[in-house]
Amino acid sequence: MALDWQGKTAIVTGSTSGIGKAVAEKLAAHGMRTVVHGRNREAGETTAAGIRAAGGEALFVQADLLDPEAPGKLVDTAVSAWGRVDCIVNNAALVCNKPIADIRHEDWDRLFFVNLKTPFFLVQRALPWLAQNKGTVVNVGSINGTLNKPDNVIYDAIKASLNHMTRGLALDLRDRGIRVNTLMPGGVATPLIDQWFHQMYDDPAVAQRLADEEKAKPFMGAPEQIADAVLYLCGGGASWINGAVIPIDGGYNIGC
Repeated sequence: MALDWQGKTAIVTGSTSGIGKAVAEKLAAHGMRTVVHGRNREAGETTAAGIRAAGGEALFVQADLLDPEAPGKLVDTAVSAWGRVDCIVNNAALVCNKPIADIRHEDWDRLFFVNLKTPFFLVQRALPWLAQNKGTVVNVGSINGTLNKPDNVIYDAIKASLNHMTRGLALDLRDRGIRVNTLMPGGVATPLIDQWFHQMYDDPAVAQRLADEEKAKPFMGAPEQIADAVLYLCGGGASWINGAVIPIDGGYNIGC
């Protein structure tokens, strides 16, 4: 099957920075019309404008994924603009770095909603178009879905659940020609790392110094490396990959 992305439409959540931005730019550079999503309008419009300036097609949708109406807004905008949805990239995620004693109900609720529940309902809302176009879903998980880290119990548990949801969706949707896979990045030099450290340390200068040191460590990937894998999974060359949960971490999970 040809590696042809031309004229297809992708929705990439959390695509105003980091991995999501790299994915949106990569897909658009290969001919996919791309819905850029985020909460920050200025960052989103800048990302979409940059894609258009490079010759791609993109528009920005501002939506809070804690809003149950967000999946409909994203899908309806894509269909209104381009008449189809071929690929969903569930990239957006929240983090929670807290000792067990400090975790609150709302921490669980927020991460569950954004990191697991909204990805499901985005796929559900897009089903008619994904089925029509034999579409794909790529969930951006985390190596934390298989390797636990200190003070990350909520994030780790929900990322593990995303892996299992991926297999369930793939099983239920394979007869409709829809493929669903998850990529599990290890450390990637993105603003998410800064967010983690600023949650853990009260002193902003200390938090940023430690975040910068973390991003300079071995086995720290680049957003573009994750974007390359997303591009492949969205293309025809990956037509026989379905229900896969794939580490993408430079071999970090093998042992260190």
